[in-house]
Amino acid sequence: MTDTLRFTITFHTPFRVATGQAGNGADSTVDRVVPLPASSIKGLMRSAGCDLLRLPDNRIDQVYGAGHQPSPWSWSDATIIDPADWQRDRVRRRARVRIDPDTATVADGALAIAEEILVRAATFEITRTGWLPAPQRDQHRQVLVGCARAVTAVGGDRRRGLGWVSVTPAADTGGDDPAQLAQALLAMRTADGYAGAGEGR
Repeated sequence: MTDTLRFTITFHTPFRVATGQAGNGADSTVDRVVPLPASSIKGLMRSAGCDLLRLPDNRIDQVYGAGHQPSPWSWSDATIIDPADWQRDRVRRRARVRIDPDTATVADGALAIAEEILVRAATFEITRTGWLPAPQRDQHRQVLVGCARAVTAVGGDRRRGLGWVSVTPAADTGGDDPAQLAQALLAMRTADGYAGAGEGR
């Protein structure tokens, strides 16, 4: 197994990772150079491990880092697979409004124009940058692949239908058997005395 894990993100809807700045006639813009940065991918994967897979805190911290304990893994920014997606100018604008129930018109200050990106697929990599003993390295790889598979949406306005995705590992990354992967992650919870403890999380 390689110490670089490779993944493909398939986009089912447009997505938006806002820059926090206005411009180009929009109240919220996207980064045309790095539309989906490494920090966003890492944060989404960590959240999936905590909230969806309910992995123990110590496992999450070992893989993703915590406090003065850095992660032994490094994430890359997402790379759009087909450059033609950019040539077709896949950045577009969407209006978001809130209707005043009393007047049935747009509420004052509730109209926003935000950019979003529509592409088909992107790739990213996670590379081991710190030393790990072999058994722990395999467990980390299982956590990373499981967390990546658990990500179903990226960017902002996910509850409004943006950013729906599927994340799949490359053949050389492993984790292509979801049943075996699920069993391995469940075993980690059980080994840490965590099975069923996530109900109060």
